[in-house]
Amino acid sequence: MVKVRLETSREHVAELARLRQPVGAVEELVWNALDADAGRVVVTLERNDLGGVERVRIEDDGCGMCSEHCEEYFRPIGASWKKRAQGTPVKKRALHGKNGRGRVRAFALGTQVRWTSVSDGGGGRHRLLIESDRHSMDEFDIGEPELTDDPPGTLFEAFGGEELDVLADDRTRSALTAAFSTYLEKYPDVYIEYDGRGLDPASEQRHVRNHLLPPPHGWDGDPPQLKVIEWRRPVTRALFLCDGEGMSRAQLKPGIQAPGFEFTAHLSWAGFDELDADDLAFADWVPDGPPSETLAAARAALREHFRSRADERRLEQVAEWQREGIYPYTGSHSDERERTERETFDAVATTVVRHLPRGSTSSRRTTFALLRSVLAHEPGDVLRIAEQLFALSKQEREELSRLLDRTPLSALVKASATATHRLDFLAALEHLVFDGDARRRVKEHGELHSILEKECWVFGEEYGLHASDRSLDEVLRQHCRLLGRENLVPETVVREDGRRGRVDLMLSQAARRGRGERHHLIVELKRPSTVLSMTEFGQINGYAQAVVKADRFRDTAVSWDFWLVGNTMDEGLRQLAHQHDRLPGCALSQPRFRIWVKTWGEIIEDCQERLRFYGDQLEYQSSTEHAMDYLVREHGHAVSDLVADGTIPAARRGDAEGATV
Repeated sequence: MVKVRLETSREHVAELARLRQPVGAVEELVWNALDADAGRVVVTLERNDLGGVERVRIEDDGCGMCSEHCEEYFRPIGASWKKRAQGTPVKKRALHGKNGRGRVRAFALGTQVRWTSVSDGGGGRHRLLIESDRHSMDEFDIGEPELTDDPPGTLFEAFGGEELDVLADDRTRSALTAAFSTYLEKYPDVYIEYDGRGLDPASEQRHVRNHLLPPPHGWDGDPPQLKVIEWRRPVTRALFLCDGEGMSRAQLKPGIQAPGFEFTAHLSWAGFDELDADDLAFADWVPDGPPSETLAAARAALREHFRSRADERRLEQVAEWQREGIYPYTGSHSDERERTERETFDAVATTVVRHLPRGSTSSRRTTFALLRSVLAHEPGDVLRIAEQLFALSKQEREELSRLLDRTPLSALVKASATATHRLDFLAALEHLVFDGDARRRVKEHGELHSILEKECWVFGEEYGLHASDRSLDEVLRQHCRLLGRENLVPETVVREDGRRGRVDLMLSQAARRGRGERHHLIVELKRPSTVLSMTEFGQINGYAQAVVKADRFRDTAVSWDFWLVGNTMDEGLRQLAHQHDRLPGCALSQPRFRIWVKTWGEIIEDCQERLRFYGDQLEYQSSTEHAMDYLVREHGHAVSDLVADGTIPAARRGDAEGATV
């Protein structure tokens, strides 16, 4: 047996594995099978007695993995044999993955993973077993090859998985159908089966249209192409960035609003071929250049596409109502007033069509007649009345009625606004800390600090802000006040080097654990351009030691967490913050305090996970325009310099860039 260790840290592997995204793991493993010339891939979900998914099997009839190349397959991260190849080994089909990460994503499906692969080689046909587990994600045990008569192919198995029920959801099938749609169209002889049924994109597609985009400045190759697919079932909206062969390399948010449409868009351009997948994933933050120009052209085409499709759908719906005999107008319009009235009726009725009662033809005819009457006699009230009449189904009206018995409507509106504002803020925060120009310009004090002291929910819902940019003395004064000891004045606090320090944010857990018990969080922010190192760790460690060693608070029932927050950290600090006997990020753990090193990527991902449910239920996706509008509106004083020099765009008002359809 050979033990192969990945050429990276275990903590880096854990980040790449994305353990909370099993759907993405299945997708990556299916792509690996297709890149190995598989013509048939079967994904099987094994359920327990309660119907929950507990195991995952992915079997293919590809060329398998031979022992001679296994170390090359499993050792490097961020590199793959596919980067050097011109196509799949035998059939020369277009390749998908080129970063060598599919095997790492497998850990999202189970605590133990195993590949059983059969391949043909110089010494005959051999079977090979490769195993690993989450406790040692950077190590793979490769067994000795054994002669076999089994057909070539690979069987992947994952055991001990948790929270895998999402794989049985219809949305997962729809997401995979969308992800492999262009590949299955390009190679119709390929068959992918998921949980007992084959993926059939053609039967799931409602409408498909291709758009030829203008080439970016200075590009003399084939122009980019945009394929927009509208689906019959709910899907996760996505803009796939594809290479010249149409193979997906990265996935972005569409960046537009298109109410009532379930769609994915596929942007194919040869200019993406040589770009790394990680670079493409951050294409939204690249300010200029051919990729940015191509992306902007694609989104402009998307907006125009859905404007046009909304008009087409309106005409289709009206024609259907006319065939059913429920349309309240006959013949052609008699004058200009009736023409305007019809156009208004069509716009209002087709907007609320998803919520119209599913009653008999006669009841729907009556509903339309009522709407026509409102338009004729009270046109100024049509939107308000239409909302009240049509906006909710019977079940939705009953649910709303129960909610209003307990909660005011204003509170429901406020809760929805809070969720969308938080989604906008996360998109804005990503821009501030990841965009090339912004991350160099943003300062921790005056800008990032001023913004976050009003957005403390980012660090946890349980915290409230009690001190901001205060000296250590003030931190302990705030602590005294929280414990009901306002008459006590703590002694001056100094760090071990004799200097008095300052902390950025002090947050306190809102609920008491018991008499006199409190938990505090101290956040030390560093500007996005700073690479965290042992120097910054020494600074926050000095803060921690000074606070917990203060005589007056040495024996009180209080615990402290200290967070050092930045964009990236050097390898020395990464090793300290990711040790096998501690939670990821915990660099120092003592009975009364802990020191954590957090990256903005980790914090933002945690927030996105917390908000994912609300975003899905509200059918809301933040765009750059929405994010910048929120940032300037709510934190204008903090970002005024960034707006003035063009680092971030000024807020756009109204129907900016045609953001809604």
